[in-house]
Amino acid sequence: MKYYDKGDTLPADYRKALIHLLSFQADSEYAGAQRVGENLCFAPRPEEAYRLAKKTMEEYGHAFYLWTVLEDLGIDVKPRLAELRDHPENPDPARVNVINGFRRSYWRDQFQCWEDVAMMSCVATPGAVIFLGQYTKCSYLPWARASERIAREEVGHMGFGLWAVKRAIEFGGSQAWERLQRRVPKFLAMGMGMYGRPSLAGETQSANFERYYDMGLKILRPEACQAQYLELVRKRIQEAGLEWVDDVQPDYDQRMGYAMDDQELDSRLAAE
Repeated sequence: MKYYDKGDTLPADYRKALIHLLSFQADSEYAGAQRVGENLCFAPRPEEAYRLAKKTMEEYGHAFYLWTVLEDLGIDVKPRLAELRDHPENPDPARVNVINGFRRSYWRDQFQCWEDVAMMSCVATPGAVIFLGQYTKCSYLPWARASERIAREEVGHMGFGLWAVKRAIEFGGSQAWERLQRRVPKFLAMGMGMYGRPSLAGETQSANFERYYDMGLKILRPEACQAQYLELVRKRIQEAGLEWVDDVQPDYDQRMGYAMDDQELDSRLAAE
């Protein structure tokens, strides 16, 4: 695998793929921060509000780190920020690349109470830990370095989720446990959908995954992400005092950017 650093001349195809993946993650991080901040309305106590606000700040930081990498590649990120800032309800997909899961229309259906907030970080965030952690070893070194900090903070967000679940049970007893347990399948489906559709032959594949993988921009195949996620999330659910639920199907409607075909990818990157 060939590595590139800041200022290196990048092959055209590599640069195009890199900008697409970086912008997708950066824009989604900002939109995710907006959504997490909106969940402050569910905080039951001051300490929960404080810790969730800290998570919100760090999510905005992730967008900042990645937009900085994009700026070094000659991309003007100010219009991207303006679009997300000015149109949080439904940002224009021609201007920004945002995971469906971080669009308000999807998010509002998933989050109705504090138990949802706690379970997102406890059960779904381990998927982000695995998925985003792979970029610490990617072939574009500025992205890899930024991803090291993002990965550390995502581990902290996962810890916040475990803390929030245990604290909900501490204050709410068996009723809180039942409310949390009912939400295990929903957030397992979300976590399992974070790393994209299978890349094995004969399965529903990404149009671009093999390209990204060969370039070293993707390090883990979705099947490897799934195996690591399921191992990690089983431990988190057990540590939280909850029970595993079998036969949950991934929620791929979040779209992590894998399903985009070449024509759509080329049209988006032509505007960069």
